[in-house]
Amino acid sequence: MQESIAHFQHLFSTWGYLLLFAYSLGSGYVGIVVAAILSSMGQMDIKLSMLAAGAGNFVGSVGLALLGRTQKKELYSYFAKHRRKFALVHLWLQKYGIWLIFFNKYIYGIKSILPLAIGFSKYDLKKFALLNVGACALWAVVVGAVAFYASAWVRHIADRLSAYAYLMPVFILALIVGIVWVLKRGSQKT
Repeated sequence: MQESIAHFQHLFSTWGYLLLFAYSLGSGYVGIVVAAILSSMGQMDIKLSMLAAGAGNFVGSVGLALLGRTQKKELYSYFAKHRRKFALVHLWLQKYGIWLIFFNKYIYGIKSILPLAIGFSKYDLKKFALLNVGACALWAVVVGAVAFYASAWVRHIADRLSAYAYLMPVFILALIVGIVWVLKRGSQKT
């Protein structure tokens, strides 16, 4: 049993970065967070995790922009329902420019539309690729570091509270009751 666990850990430490890269092609929030948590536990290296996630995110974004540029007709007809979103993102790109490229990584629903919109438009792909390198690096460092240090902090708190493990069911029940109360109160008409 111990040998199989060690073998799994070896496989994960070897292939985990490749899996993280592949997962990050589509944005990969969960992947970088899991890798950061595993890094805080000593199972992975946080620097390699950030590098793999950032590289995957870069390749995915630039790939979508290139796909949008080369397959414009086919993709535009495929995304016919989303024309308003593309028009909105195009207007945002004109209004906010570089800032949108940097912050689109954190806006759900925009992070995959922006590269396609750039591909559909006449925006300079070299400029986008250059800006996207910085945006992906910043994304990987920010999300990875926050998850790494937050998980270390949570583990520290959990270690201190482990002496009071018998109170955990009460805490979980109180948390559930609190969430239900907030949801009910928020959904009531005033």
